[in-house]
Amino acid sequence: MKNNIIWVKINNSNYYYLLTKLNDIGITLYDNKKTKDYLLIKTTYEDYERIQKYLVSYHVSIYAETGFNKIKLYFKKYIVFVISIILSIILLFLANNVIFKINVKSNNKDIRTLVLEELFNNGLKRFSLKMPHQKIENIVSKILDNNKDTLEWLEIEYDGLMMNVYVTEKNIPSKNIEPSFCHVIATTDAKISNMNIYRGVALKEINDYVNKGDIILSGEVSFNEEVKNNVCASGEVYGEVWYKVKVTVPFFEYYIEYTGKNRYNFNVRINDNKYDILKSRLKNKQIEETNLYKLNDFEINLVKEKEYVKKSRELSEEEAYNKALNLALEKVKLKLSENEEILVKKVLKKEVNDSTIYLEIFIVTKENIGEVVVVEEEQINDSGNNTQNNE
Repeated sequence: MKNNIIWVKINNSNYYYLLTKLNDIGITLYDNKKTKDYLLIKTTYEDYERIQKYLVSYHVSIYAETGFNKIKLYFKKYIVFVISIILSIILLFLANNVIFKINVKSNNKDIRTLVLEELFNNGLKRFSLKMPHQKIENIVSKILDNNKDTLEWLEIEYDGLMMNVYVTEKNIPSKNIEPSFCHVIATTDAKISNMNIYRGVALKEINDYVNKGDIILSGEVSFNEEVKNNVCASGEVYGEVWYKVKVTVPFFEYYIEYTGKNRYNFNVRINDNKYDILKSRLKNKQIEETNLYKLNDFEINLVKEKEYVKKSRELSEEEAYNKALNLALEKVKLKLSENEEILVKKVLKKEVNDSTIYLEIFIVTKENIGEVVVVEEEQINDSGNNTQNNE
C-alpha cells in the first residue's frame, strides 16, 4: 500500500518554493503538473503521508490513484455492474451452449423413446453441451444407419435452450395391400448372373441375355399351358451390365493450400440477411461459423476464417491416366447400391495430346436388374380377350 504510486494535490500558487520544500524533506517526484491554484505531484503513498506531516500549513489531498489501486477503486465503484456482466456472460454461455430440453417431434411414443435413447448413447442429453454442426450430422447419420428399418429421416435443430428433433418414421407397406398380379422385368440390357426366386415363374435362366423391359419372372402360374393363377412375382435378379465411359482430364491441375493464418470475426443474421461486424482482411478464405446466440430469426455467430492460396501443378502422364480412370470408376459407382459391384474395367482407347489425356473405358458391373411391375386389371382382361379371340 505504502509503495503505491498516486497523484497528490497541494493547494499553493508558489510553484518553485513548494518544489524546493518537497526536495528538502526528501520527497520522490515521478512527475508534476502546475496550475494556477495548486500543484499536482506523482509520488508514493508513503511520501504523501510525509508531506501531510511536514507541510501542515498546506491543504494536501489524494487527487487520483494509479496502478492496482486504481483498478480496485473502479472495481468497488462498479462492483454491481461487473457482477451483472459476469452473470450475464455465464447465462449467455449456458443459453447458447447447454441443452435444457430435448423435444422429439413424433406422435409415436415408441419412436420418441428410440430416438431419445440413441441421442443419449451419443452424448446428446439434457444439461449436456451443444455439439458443432459437423458432429451433429455424423450422429444423425449413425442413428439412421442403426435404424434403417425404422427411421426414414432425422434432423436436429437448436432453438435457444431447446433441441428440436424432427423424425420421420419409415412407412412399411402392409402385406394386406400387396398387388395380386405382377411381373419382375429387366431394368436394363444385361446378362443374368444370379437369381433368387421367391414367387412366380422364371422365364429366363442364368447366363441368358435380356433386354430392358423383358419379363424375367412371371406372375402367371400355368399348368398344361393353361393359366391357373395370377400372383405377384418377386425375387432378386442380378446381372452383368456394361458401360462405356469417356473421360478427359487436363494435365494442368488447380488446388488450394491452407496458409495456417486464421482470423476471427462475428456476424449477425437477421432473417436471411447477414452482416459482418469487422471487415475481413483475407482475400481467399474458407469460413466456419459457430452459433453464439439465437432467438427466432436473429442470431450471432463466431466466424473463423481460414486463409488459403490457389496453386496449380502439372500432372505426369501416369498421374493424369490414374485420375481419369478413377473418375470413370467413381462415375459408375454412384449408380451402384449395396451388394452391387464393379467386376471388370478395361481401357479401350487412350489419346494423349499437349494439354489433356482422353480415356474410353469399358466397365462391367454386377447389379440388381429386376423391377416389380404391377399388371393392371385392364391388361389382364385384354390378355384374356386376346386368348379367346385366338381360339
